[in-house]
Amino acid sequence: MSYVALYRKWRPQVFGDIIGQEPIVKTIKNQIISNKIPHAYLFCGTRGTGKTSTAKILSKAVNCLNLKDGEPCNECEMCRAVNDGTLIDVVEIDAASNTGVDNIRDLIEDVKYPPHIAKYKVYIIDEVHMLSLAAFNALLKTIEEPPEHVIFILATTDPQKVPPTILSRCQRFDFKRIKKDDMVKRLRMVADENGVLVEDKTLNLISSVSDGAMRDALSIFDQSIAMSDDGKVEYKDVEEMLGLTSDKYLFDLVSYMINRDVDNSVKLVDDIISEGKDNMQFISSLIKHFRNLLMVKVSNSPEELIDASDDTIKMLKDQARGLRSEEILRAINIMVNAENEMKNTASSRIVLEMAVVKFCKREYDSSAETILSRLNNLEEKVNSIEMNKGAVKVKPSQPSLKKAQPVKKETENAEAKPAKIEENIKNTGNVSYESAKKSFHDVIELTKSFKATIAALLSLGEVVDAKGDTVVIQFPKQYAFSRDKLKEPEDKKIIEECFSKVLQTNVKVNFKVEDEDGSIDESIEIAREIAGDDVPIIIED
Repeated sequence: MSYVALYRKWRPQVFGDIIGQEPIVKTIKNQIISNKIPHAYLFCGTRGTGKTSTAKILSKAVNCLNLKDGEPCNECEMCRAVNDGTLIDVVEIDAASNTGVDNIRDLIEDVKYPPHIAKYKVYIIDEVHMLSLAAFNALLKTIEEPPEHVIFILATTDPQKVPPTILSRCQRFDFKRIKKDDMVKRLRMVADENGVLVEDKTLNLISSVSDGAMRDALSIFDQSIAMSDDGKVEYKDVEEMLGLTSDKYLFDLVSYMINRDVDNSVKLVDDIISEGKDNMQFISSLIKHFRNLLMVKVSNSPEELIDASDDTIKMLKDQARGLRSEEILRAINIMVNAENEMKNTASSRIVLEMAVVKFCKREYDSSAETILSRLNNLEEKVNSIEMNKGAVKVKPSQPSLKKAQPVKKETENAEAKPAKIEENIKNTGNVSYESAKKSFHDVIELTKSFKATIAALLSLGEVVDAKGDTVVIQFPKQYAFSRDKLKEPEDKKIIEECFSKVLQTNVKVNFKVEDEDGSIDESIEIAREIAGDDVPIIIED
């Protein structure tokens, strides 16, 4: 006999075999026992939740010759005929292939005749939402008042497309996604019956990616068994087969993203894709990881909301400490948008890399979450100014450069004067181009604490060279004004002190432009966009 796929071999044959739909099963069995069977059912739910299986069991139960507590016996002539698909009085119709009104007219004509050998004629119409409007209208009168020997069972994954006139004439049952624990129990039973060695961790993985569909879980498990050589299904083999990304990759990538390390973030994405991981699966796993980070951030009992081991939850808590809630929301928003874009483009890798870079580089993101995060940072700085009305204090052990505090305000409207950063600077006198370029963003962030206009103008340039103790910052020709303004002794001193603080060595700064023919007006507009309209920008001739 030819091989039978697991999802067919283990299809439920009695109501007791249906998992995860106990209220529905109980209701239908009581209707059969009390002989109060409605003439039309509507089974709704996502794929693999048991709609068609329940319909077939129902068709057996209403015609079974030896009914036992509402369950078909699977031994009588009627039950065996339904199981074999040879009972002429049970008709299964695929609405996706028979969408027209002519198909429904043939059905209506057939409904008039009594059953050949069974008690009831049962019509199972799968994916009923695919019928045309004309076909629904033709079916309407028959489904409202069918002959007493006819039962309609309509099944659909999209009940919103079924006309209300049809819905109102059916008893509707909504099939839920099957719970993970129930799926694992069924897979364990299948594994034991087939003599397959598999760990619970592997069955949990298969259940997780099946998204509540038992049929999908059995199909994946069937494929996993075929992949194994010695009858043992390994976790790593299933992970590779599905193209999933391991937790280690996810934790490493998110750590790089938190630190705004674009180079390592993009490199790790490249490594993951090079290993053959599916881009859609990868970004889906990344979204789920950020969701878990949000849960440990906002919930007092994340263990109840996250399906993971205690060790993994502890790692999530440790990683979540480096993120604000609004930053996690921003990450989820970026990744979800990227996932939607990936469905409509052949360049899914580029979309994925852009999403990672967008999170690392806040200046490329104008979302509400980013603005909220900036406002929170600003609020912290304002509160710090109120609490520290003396000189700026920078703790030597403070890891983040963004926490350097501005000095007290002399007047309510005056800009804070910079104070010298007192720190033990190593006089190495050797600055590499790579370190200077990589730390440039942190330098800009640090200068914001002293003078917003400096940060606004400095962000228009880029580090192009570093030799000895000197860093060269170049501005495009249209931003020549920025170079001229930052060359002023007071501003230049602040930049040099910030560079020295970040690089932990004495640094001197030189400025240059590509072309002296600059556009002052455009520089002013861009500086105002970055610094804000309330920050005065003084132009000196």
